[in-house]
Amino acid sequence: MPRKERVTPTEQQKLEYAKMMVEDGYTNQQIQEISGACSSAVVRWKRQYKQEMLGITPQNTTAFTSEQRRIQELEKQLARAKRDIDIFKKSERLVHPRPLRLKTARQLKKAFPHFTITELCRILSVSSSSFYSRKVSRASDESLVSKIKKIAHDSGYTYGKRRIHNELKAFGISISLSRVSKLMKSLGIVVRFPKKKHYYPNSGLEVIYAPNLLKRQFYPSEHNTQWVTDVTYIRSHQGWSYLACVLDLATKEVVGYALSQSPDTHLTLAALDDAIMKKSPKTGSLMVHSDQGCHFSSHAYRNRLKTLGITQSMSRRGNCWDNAVMERFFRSLKSERLNYLKFINHQSVVVETERYIRFYNYKRRHSSIGYLTPHEMYQKKQKVA
Repeated sequence: MPRKERVTPTEQQKLEYAKMMVEDGYTNQQIQEISGACSSAVVRWKRQYKQEMLGITPQNTTAFTSEQRRIQELEKQLARAKRDIDIFKKSERLVHPRPLRLKTARQLKKAFPHFTITELCRILSVSSSSFYSRKVSRASDESLVSKIKKIAHDSGYTYGKRRIHNELKAFGISISLSRVSKLMKSLGIVVRFPKKKHYYPNSGLEVIYAPNLLKRQFYPSEHNTQWVTDVTYIRSHQGWSYLACVLDLATKEVVGYALSQSPDTHLTLAALDDAIMKKSPKTGSLMVHSDQGCHFSSHAYRNRLKTLGITQSMSRRGNCWDNAVMERFFRSLKSERLNYLKFINHQSVVVETERYIRFYNYKRRHSSIGYLTPHEMYQKKQKVA
């Protein structure tokens, strides 16, 4: 028996067949024979036509009546518009930050008053409460930004968000750490980080002139009881300049310093004398710690300490961490200021180094002493004493 050829009627033919069944009384079997379609298709046409007559728009298939086809087309357009808006809103959130979208909503409301605030906020994905909220005055914002810029500039762009946050608190400004971070990013403030320093082990025979009495106890309770000292070098176009510093471990203050073009014992003695002149410590209860460099192991230096009644302490050979606080100061000096400058001569080195030491003692906040400056810590210790 030959296979019956399958017939695919057009949408118009389907409509006519459905009308014949519903309006003219044709049976399903009759329409099946006329159309050549299967029984399930005939039943579906009849059901769909009845639903459309009741105003029900069919889903996942083309409507028979022109009215329902028009509704289907409108529904497609609406769905497409919804997708477009959804894409716009999602891309808007990714591309534009919330403050900019809020600003756009306010500008649109001003330009087109007939747009409701609810509509604008919904489309731009911002809350209505944000639209109505009172913004901080422009003058206040500008003042805050100005202060952050000044703090960053005065620190040589070495202050991160925590130091700037504590500096603002010292001015009596209440602000969160996260907001400071956001404002710094918006202002393009980039913090300078120190380069990693390489340490090389010393070789040769070790001669112990003084024991390591400090033993890395870097936080004494009283000032003018434990000082650390060291020498570093700074390059200029004329050659090398040398800086000797003395630092109080209790306050982290540079209590004495000296600069010279010669790295000799006169330099280290000048820094020590400067510290004693400024602070007038009780030398009998004072310990000075250094490395085993020739400046500090010389007869003249050791004899001066002995004459003053000062106890001498020296790092172990090749253990730079025994004098870590002094090393840290030199690292800060170079990474925060000197490494970014070129010096013509020794005098230019002196000017910039003294400028940084003043900043370090009176303005730079230290996390190890509760974000106080060394001078503030010194005053605090003075009150306790």
